[in-house]
Amino acid sequence: MAQNSVTRLLITIAGLVVIIAGIRSASGLLGPILLALFIVLFCNPIVLWLQRKGLPGWAANIIVILGVILAGLTLILFLGVSINRLSVALPRYQSLITEQQDAIVAEMDRFGIEVSDILELEIFQPGRIIQLLLGFLKGLLNTLSSIGLTLFIFVYMLAGSPSFSQKLQRGLIRHQGMLARLNSFGRSISVYLFIKGCLGLFTAIGQVLLLWAVGVDFALLWGVLSFLLNFIPNIGYIISLIPPVLLALLEFGLVKAVLVLVGYTLINNFFDMVIAPRYLGQGLDLSSLVTFLAVIIWSWILGPVGAFLALPLTVMIKKLVLESFEDTRLLAVLAGTETPLNPNHNGPQSPLI
Repeated sequence: MAQNSVTRLLITIAGLVVIIAGIRSASGLLGPILLALFIVLFCNPIVLWLQRKGLPGWAANIIVILGVILAGLTLILFLGVSINRLSVALPRYQSLITEQQDAIVAEMDRFGIEVSDILELEIFQPGRIIQLLLGFLKGLLNTLSSIGLTLFIFVYMLAGSPSFSQKLQRGLIRHQGMLARLNSFGRSISVYLFIKGCLGLFTAIGQVLLLWAVGVDFALLWGVLSFLLNFIPNIGYIISLIPPVLLALLEFGLVKAVLVLVGYTLINNFFDMVIAPRYLGQGLDLSSLVTFLAVIIWSWILGPVGAFLALPLTVMIKKLVLESFEDTRLLAVLAGTETPLNPNHNGPQSPLI
């Protein structure tokens, strides 16, 4: 019996390695498909809202499709123009970094501290930090360059979602457990992505107003970056925080840089810790460790798109795979945040959303 269990475990691990290798090799195609799928889930509450307002299904789909296409093309155009303007402004920022370095060296020399050798290291060269930022933005734009294929797939997915849902229900009529999990996953992710997007939008608006008040360059660009990175858990906020704080430090000094840092933190925490729990309930029932590892693993498998889709993909595996089989149900429990209830406990469980 023990030998059979070990053999089955080894076969499962081997199969998992093959699947991951296949997904990673096909990431260029799977990325746009998965992104389109979750855009459909994001837009589903909007479609349902329009239908409740009396619009027929086809009209609601057309409105949402046109809105998504317009938003996608506008985003690419905006990022392209902003990156070009940032490239033009790069020499000015390099000179500001040089001035900051010279001021630090002079101040340290007053106290007899030798730091010039450290600042001559490659990592402290003028403009290196800005160059890294510019490279990151260009990488983000390259990731979005497949938006044409993504939007094309999105149109077909959204248009065919009603008939697909009906076919799925007919096909799984004898597997009500799996059908219930699919419906629960679809509803939960749709609501989560929509509310997360709305909260990210309000957060970005507050941060843009703060940056405009302080006078930081490219405030709108950093707001858009904040909205996009809002979908990356744990590290997204930190990445979005670095550029405006750095520019505030270069242009206005330490006081305004601290002001931007504190303002960003307060705005983000207000929406993330005060507003979000009221609408997201218990969230997606993933522990902090699993959430952090999910971003790393899915980024490695799918590239930058994987970072944005890490949470939905992990929840999909947890709900539809791990919770579906007795052998893997323990992994689903370990990946979650909730403490398992006593088998004799008859009280209500917290909803997913």
